[in-house]
Formats: sequence, C-alpha cells, structure tokens
Amino acid sequence: MVELVTTVTKFKAKQGSENQLIEALKSFDNSNSKSWQILSLGDNEYAAINTYESIENRTEDILSGLDWLDNISPLVDLYENGSRTEAFSGIVLYENE
Repeated sequence: MVELVTTVTKFKAKQGSENQLIEALKSFDNSNSKSWQILSLGDNEYAAINTYESIENRTEDILSGLDWLDNISPLVDLYENGSRTEAFSGIVLYENE
C-alpha cells in the first residue's frame, strides 16, 4: 500500500516581493513530489502544497529546501514566532482524483 504524505508550507511575502516569491516557489525542484500547487491566501501570504508517494521522498526535499529557503529569505517576512514559514504535514487518509 502506498502511503501518501502531503505537506503545506506557508510563506508571507514582503511588500513588493510577491511576484518574486511566487516565481521562487514555482522554480523549486518539485520532482520528488507526486503533485504540487501554489495557493494565494491573501494578505501577501502563499502556501505551497506538495504530495509525495512516501515520507522518504519528502525527506529528500527537506534537505534541498533548507538551502533554497536561505536564498529566498530576503523575500519573506518572519512570522510572529520568528520563523520564515509555517508548515505542517500528514499522511493522506483519503484522496479523490
């Protein structure tokens, strides 16, 4: 049985950096993902949603994602807790394609 994993990572663009952040999100190497989307949440906030066929595939993106996040740091505002992102992930219990 395939155990899909989906991650949601939110970013808050600095004023005037919205388009640059969207382009940076689009340019991230999502080849480990089964699928991915970028959502506009309003108020300069965006979410990247990735679904992976295994936790191992997700783990590979974590390592490359940290270097990528360092590169886009000038484009994002920090959240109240000092983080550049807000994120969560979980095992997909149901999917309707």
